[in-house]
Amino acid sequence: MPSSFFLEAAQKGIDEFKKDTAVLPIVTKPLDTPIFEKYEIDFRKMIPKYIPDVPGNAFEKGGLYKYILIDVETKPTVKLIHLGAVSTVADVQTAVDRYRGYFNKLPVQADLGNGYYSIDHTEIGVKAWQVPSTMGNYLLPLVMNADGQVGIDYAADIATMLRENKATVTPNTDPRYVLSRVSMFVPAKSFPYELVDGEPRLLQIK
Repeated sequence: MPSSFFLEAAQKGIDEFKKDTAVLPIVTKPLDTPIFEKYEIDFRKMIPKYIPDVPGNAFEKGGLYKYILIDVETKPTVKLIHLGAVSTVADVQTAVDRYRGYFNKLPVQADLGNGYYSIDHTEIGVKAWQVPSTMGNYLLPLVMNADGQVGIDYAADIATMLRENKATVTPNTDPRYVLSRVSMFVPAKSFPYELVDGEPRLLQIK
């Protein structure tokens, strides 16, 4: 796990920047950028007044993490994206696309319900088809939707959050938002979830 030192320094800088300017130092991204990847911090706008340098573990310094913001309208909070996990998703996505282009079907291992499928990693020839959890000592599988879009299944992390952090998810709320507030990391490359009888389930997209 990364040190909280860099996160705390970035948060302090964000708070002061917002107080002084009434805006946030973020990279402009397309409107359809997924919410947990949308508000990437632009440290160039903060240096040197609000932070002395880019955090040492940030992508801009050759590190493993992208620094982003959540809750930008209410309480802008600094979180991380693990770029190793993002890279694994990209590799598997490329393999799925190649397989579909060749065989005209998806490499489905099992139907998970609600329009999601586990991926037959042997069929697409990839070795890395899971990513390490940031909530515990276990791996998270990659899944895909009916369109062949690959993402990380965060159900185990959501269940861990509910069990260990006693977090409350209000009705009709995607538990990923609560997970992002509990963890140092956001659930990047993810699909929406719902809670059914207290258990996380991938949400069917109508």
